[in-house]
Amino acid sequence: MAKLKERYANALFELSEKSGRFERDLEQAILVRDVLRAEDVQSFLVHPHIPNSAKHQLFHRAFSEDLSKYLMGFLYLAVRKNRESLIVPVLTEYIQKINKYLGRIEAKVVSAKGLTEKQIQSIKTALSRKTGMQIDLKTKIDSDVIGGFYILIDGYIYDGTVRSELNNIRERLKRGSYE
Repeated sequence: MAKLKERYANALFELSEKSGRFERDLEQAILVRDVLRAEDVQSFLVHPHIPNSAKHQLFHRAFSEDLSKYLMGFLYLAVRKNRESLIVPVLTEYIQKINKYLGRIEAKVVSAKGLTEKQIQSIKTALSRKTGMQIDLKTKIDSDVIGGFYILIDGYIYDGTVRSELNNIRERLKRGSYE
């Protein structure tokens, strides 16, 4: 499935490249991904007893005015090939490819409490220096985080939470080497 996801994302990327509409296609792909990732929409799309025509009708009503022909074609193709479960992962991969091409990367900061604008800017600046890319930073508050924050970026987790530090101390004490 990973190869199939990559193949679809690459095909969409090539079509965007040929049309020279990366910015517009990026906006459209984000819109579609965010709408279709909702749990009730996913249940509808992958349900085996819902006819393809109903799924096509959903796409047509929701997106026909906003989407390029090749993005709409991808949605119809995924339904026709019974690959509805791949739509959101393919669009996510496609979005990442466009962002990388444009020198951008998405990151998510999860913290125990809201971050100030100064803290957010500081994190963006540090990540930008580290990656050499423009950072699109999303923030989320999670009450399970005791203190501090962690960052999800490009498949990596940078963990600066209190829980993580306590676990590190516990492991060093178990080994008998606390420094």
